[in-house]
Order: sequence, then C-alpha cells, then structure tokens
Amino acid sequence: MSRIAVNILGTTAGVPTRERAHAAIHLSYDDGKEFCLLFDCGEGTQRQLMTAGLNSMKINDVFITHWHGDHCLGLPGMTDSMGFEDRKRPLTVYAPEARRVRRCLGFSRSMSNFRIDVRRVPARGRRITPLMSTNRFRIVSIPVKHGVPAVAYALMEKDKTSIDLRKAITLGLPQKGEVYSKLKEKGKVFLGKKKITLKDISMTKKGKKIVYSGDTRICNNLKKLVRGADLLIQDCTYFGDVGRDRPHEHAALPEVLEMVLKEQVKRTVLTHISRKYQDAGELKAMVKGYSNIEVAEDFLSVVV
Repeated sequence: MSRIAVNILGTTAGVPTRERAHAAIHLSYDDGKEFCLLFDCGEGTQRQLMTAGLNSMKINDVFITHWHGDHCLGLPGMTDSMGFEDRKRPLTVYAPEARRVRRCLGFSRSMSNFRIDVRRVPARGRRITPLMSTNRFRIVSIPVKHGVPAVAYALMEKDKTSIDLRKAITLGLPQKGEVYSKLKEKGKVFLGKKKITLKDISMTKKGKKIVYSGDTRICNNLKKLVRGADLLIQDCTYFGDVGRDRPHEHAALPEVLEMVLKEQVKRTVLTHISRKYQDAGELKAMVKGYSNIEVAEDFLSVVV
C-alpha cells in the first residue's frame, strides 16, 4: 500500500516573515521504495529541509511552477550543497521557460559536479501535459493564470488492479497457478468454452491525485486539474473578496471555496499567504466551518 507524505516547507507569499518561509513542497512517495520530489524551491529551502528532517540528497526531481524569486531562488544554493555532499546521480529540473534554469544556477560558481537535466514544461494552452512516469505514478502539468508563464502540477497515482480470489474460485478457477499469469498477460482465459476475463475477477483501486496550484487566479485550467483530487495545495494569497481588480494574479478564499466544493476536492491546504495576515488563528477561524479545508503553516505534514 502506498504512502504519500507531503511536507509544506514554506507558506508565505512574495515576502518572508518570521513565521513563514518562501514556497517549497517536499513529496515522498513510498510503496516499499521511496521516491522524493520537490515542488518549487524558494530562498532558504535547503535549511527548511534540514529543519524538517528531510534529506535533500534523496530528491529525484524538482518542479518549478514559475520564475518569480520566491519560488526559485533556493535552487542554486541547494544544488551547490548537493555538490559539496558529493552527489553523483543526476537531478532533473522541470520548469516553464526552461532556459532560465541555467541562468538561475549560473548566479555563482557552483561546486556541483553532478549532471542537472532540464525539461521544458508548456506554459500556454489548455492541455494537461504528461511530464514523467514511473510504474507507480505520473506527474502532469497544466498552464495557469499568473503574471508570468506559470503552471500547476499534479501527481497522479496509477490505478491498482488485484485479483479477487473469491470471485475467481466461484467462476471455477483454482486458488493458484499459471492461469493467473495468463489472465494478466492476455486479459482472458477459457475454461472449456467458458471465457473468463480479467475484469470478471479483479478489483481496481483508484490511484490518488495530489495537485499543487502554484501561483494563479482561479481559472478553467486549474479547475480541470483539481477535479476529484485527494489533496490540493492551493495558492490563497488573499482571504477577503478582492473582486476582479487585484494587484497580482493570485487566488482569494471565496473563489477557492467555490472551486473546491464544485470540483469535489477531498482535502485542501491553503498556502502562499500574504504577509499582511499576521494572526494565524484568525485565518483558521475563517475556514473553521469546512472540515476538509485548512490553513498551512511552515512544516505542515500531510499523509495521503
């Protein structure tokens, strides 16, 4: 059984506070073998990882939502430290405007001696784009609405199909044997003239879906991606109704609530919170009536 642990390392908007660091989300997918991902890498991310007891050397891939400094300026320092720690295996960085990865990492004379691979993420259009895939899950992206090219990401676990032995025996199959290998390979077997399909004797457990909005106003692309999500980590820079005119392209609480209820999101964690909101208790009180919505603080850990 898989265990997905999400650690939200930074929860502020553009300017950090004493309590809130810049955006970074660590995700660990573990079903007997751990696979670690990082979404955004704001200034100070490597220290936040240490404080949370997480090992940056285990990170397989980094996904940048956009190139505002509060989401990317921790990348040079983190990769530099990986070099000091003698990392050997490559690190892959996914990002819109992929050319900026090299520019960002070129701020200093890096000590990194491992390969950094760069993958371009489309930031225009309406399509959900597959970016990477393992035998356990895949990562996809979709363009969102921000002041610069930006995307949202989702981890989509693959459905798991298993044999319902009770059903199989009822239909005349043995408790074990090569017949099950043939079923999985060909999708069907015959008992005399009787055809038995894999669908007849199997159970499918739907995979989990975790979405990170990045910075964005609520838009149709985001709604499409979050639909039915098990966990949504959502930009909620504003907690009041700011209307159509707002200084930056970010989401506000009233429209977030409307979206997650309509799109049947199972659990929502609000982050990227403006520094003007100093009272965490006040923010939590604003969502108290919603059992599946919470306001993040730095180092919030969520297991899905």
